[in-house]
Amino acid sequence: MNQHLSIFPKRLYALDALRGIAALAVVFWHWQHFFFQGALPGPLQIEQQPFYNAFSLFYRHGGDAVALFFSLSGFIFFWLFGHAVAQRELTGKQFFIERFSRIYPLHLATFVSVALLQMVYTRYTGNAFVYPFNDLYHGVLNVLLAPAWGLEQGWSFNGPAWSISIEAMLYAAFFLLWRYSPHPALISVLSIAVAAYLFPSHYKITLGVFSFFCGGIGYLLVTWLLQRAPARWAGSSLAIGCVTGWWLFGADQPLIKFALLFPLTIMAIAACHQLLEPAARRLAWLGDISYASYLLHFPLQIIAALLADKFFPGRSVFYQPWTLLLFFAVLIGTSLLCHRLFERPMQQWLRQFGRERLASGEIARQ
Repeated sequence: MNQHLSIFPKRLYALDALRGIAALAVVFWHWQHFFFQGALPGPLQIEQQPFYNAFSLFYRHGGDAVALFFSLSGFIFFWLFGHAVAQRELTGKQFFIERFSRIYPLHLATFVSVALLQMVYTRYTGNAFVYPFNDLYHGVLNVLLAPAWGLEQGWSFNGPAWSISIEAMLYAAFFLLWRYSPHPALISVLSIAVAAYLFPSHYKITLGVFSFFCGGIGYLLVTWLLQRAPARWAGSSLAIGCVTGWWLFGADQPLIKFALLFPLTIMAIAACHQLLEPAARRLAWLGDISYASYLLHFPLQIIAALLADKFFPGRSVFYQPWTLLLFFAVLIGTSLLCHRLFERPMQQWLRQFGRERLASGEIARQ
């Protein structure tokens, strides 16, 4: 197990809550989808969106939550898997089964759902809803978890799954780095530098690499600090630094936000986990359903758009507060059911199947 694992409990509920909030921030950002005309943004009265004054940050910057996802992944992977991979306590096959069982079943299910829904939507409107490249070629890329590897011609099928595609690439890079490199921290820093130099070209890949390894380095830094200073001082210092950074730089400078503010926020939350845990436990369920809410919100948007077109004279209904409340109620309820009745059972079945296959392979070789 990771030599630093004892610094933190087995689960950081505050980071789970942060991931859940980030997933919902993306939904606010994508509320603009309802006003698209085909694949092009349509006329949108930004400040007329439901509850804009309360959620303006999410409406304006919710798309950046994807970079926060990448940073969270980097932090958590360096924490939970880094040492185990380096010490060969976790094999490549075991790591693959862990990750595949976590991300692939729901990705495939939502891909199929969106493919069918886009056929219906195109039949009634003459064009696809937001993401236009829904052909066989891009279908194959999606099935192979590769719709954002630079092979695509544009956005396709369940568009938000692009970040899952990049995550899969990062998982492989992480495993190879920690298994075969004697200096994973140094290579991580070099990867950050290269991605920062190339950014924003190859936006999807460079954002993923940059944010993931910034999160991973953030983990190494906070564990180093916690090993050398009392937790209350380390947590206070990081919290002050986090607040100061957001006050000085705000949310309008992408590289500073992705390189400094997001990792620093994660570090501060992790260091202050004992203080935050009582409240965070009540919100941790948002983290549990974050993957479902992230992948389900686009197919639900297609359904909502079809219903609005049938029963209302125009898309202006999506400026009404009740539409947002209803959509979020359906999304959260569906995500809870999906997590409990589909994600967890499929994950457990695939992992059990994988363990049995590995065990049978070991027996066959003996």
